[in-house]
Formats: sequence, structure tokens, C-alpha cells
Amino acid sequence: MSLFTFLLENPDQVLDKFIEHFILFLISWLLAVVISFGFSIIVTRTWVSPKVASVAVSITGATQAVPSMAIIALIFLVTGIGMKPAIIALFLYSLAPIIFNTTSGFRTISPRLIESATGMGMTPLQILLKVEIPQVMPAFFSGIRTAATINIGTATVASAIGAGGLGELIFVGLRMIQTDRIFAGAFPAALMALAVDFLLAMVEKGVTSKGIRLELNKI
Repeated sequence: MSLFTFLLENPDQVLDKFIEHFILFLISWLLAVVISFGFSIIVTRTWVSPKVASVAVSITGATQAVPSMAIIALIFLVTGIGMKPAIIALFLYSLAPIIFNTTSGFRTISPRLIESATGMGMTPLQILLKVEIPQVMPAFFSGIRTAATINIGTATVASAIGAGGLGELIFVGLRMIQTDRIFAGAFPAALMALAVDFLLAMVEKGVTSKGIRLELNKI
């Protein structure tokens, strides 16, 4: 049987699972992006102890050391089946790459640049918005792109607790030994990951090039 057979014969089912998968990804990923960025700003402030910041970052990074299925299973025991535990698990799994890259970006900003901005009379908030955040954008986008790819791939496992998505097609295909059904779940998931990464790369290019132009205008 052709690998495309299931796609051709069941387009509505594949589309429904694709949408479920995308919703799982989008909600959990957006939550991780917003919270990770705010967290990274807080732990890189001068009033936060470097030791405390390092411990906090290490704790969030620990989620990557735990298998995705284990995280989903633990949350499932508390919240039950469905999209809710899957979104929580995917959110936790997306935190580490964003926080690591973003905090690293903030920490590599030259202190002399901050001193110069302070000497120009800029407030801490102005320095954050006009100096630090534009500088950290490349690292931030690198983190959210990595998190997006990991999230989309991990979301296929979430179907094991009734969250739906393309993983449901893959698991059913494995049980029934139907390669066309497995392909119908795996191919759209891979396509989604590539498309999201491409779109984020385009956004990153526009944002970072704009930031460079602004810096050149200041000079």
C-alpha cells in the first residue's frame, strides 16, 4: 500500500489531527515564550544573586533531562487525560532552550554598553527596552526556534494520554502495522516543524536587521 494512500483517502481526519497538533504546540509554546522571556529578564538583573539565578536556570533545565513521556505521565497522574496535561508537559519541555539562550544573551552584553547608556541619562527601563532587548534578540530567537521544533516533535507523544494530534495516527498505525497511517501522522508533523522554523527564521531576520539599523542610526 502506498504511503500516500491514507492521506488521499482520509484528508478530513488528517486535517483535524493536524489542527489539534498545532493547537497543542501553539498554546504551550506561546506560554513558554512569554514566561521564559520574563524569567530571563528577572534572573539577569543586578539585584538578583548570580547563585540564585544559576540555580533557577538549572532547575528549569532539568526538564530536558527527564524523558518527555515521563513528564507527560507524571502530569497525567495529577490532571487526568486530555489536552490540559499535554499542554502543561509541552510547556515545561519548551522552557529550557528559551531560558538558556535568552539568559546567555543577556549575560554576554558588554558592561561598557550599559555604562554608556547610563552615562547618557537612560533609566534602567530604557536601557532594558532600547539596549539590552535588541542585543539579545538573536539568542532569544535561537531559543524559541529550538523550543518550537522540540515541542512539535514531543507533541506526537501526547496522544498517549488522549490529547489528540498527529501522534494518534502514528500510534494507531504502529498497533495495526499500517505504514501509510504512520506516514500520515509523521509527514505532516515534520512539515509543520519545518514550516514553523522557516517562518520564525523570517521573523528573526526582520527583527534583528531592524535592530542593527537602529544601532547604526544611533552611531
